[in-house]
Amino acid sequence: MIKKHEMVLRTPYNYDTDAASNESGLACEEPSLAQQHYKEECDINTILQKFNITGMLPESPLSPRYGDFTGIGDYHTALNRVIAAQDEFEALPAQIRARFNNDPAELIAFLDDDNNRPEAESLGLVDKAAVEVVEAAQVTPEKAAE
Repeated sequence: MIKKHEMVLRTPYNYDTDAASNESGLACEEPSLAQQHYKEECDINTILQKFNITGMLPESPLSPRYGDFTGIGDYHTALNRVIAAQDEFEALPAQIRARFNNDPAELIAFLDDDNNRPEAESLGLVDKAAVEVVEAAQVTPEKAAE
């Protein structure tokens, strides 16, 4: 014979809500990782109190920046450029990477300085510039007046 389950109607008299909550709830026993020293800064009452006094909202370090950013592209393109630059840096010989403490930013700073060009050429990082002598046209005051 098949037994049917009895339907139980939960009422405050036959059901312990605290015990059910403890059984099904999440107990976080680890210490909190929240940084309590920011508590005052994040309190809405403190923020509104400062706003009432100064009439300005607190500034955020991540406030919006205005400018012409049309040449930057999207996030995916920027990330691909960073990955390609990292791959190219890692393809350099170990001695050259060690010269820059295995940091691509140090290599970029080195290459940005024109005084480092001879060393960059000797390391093979840049092509040796073909020396072209271009004589500047001599402009005399008489020719400029014409």
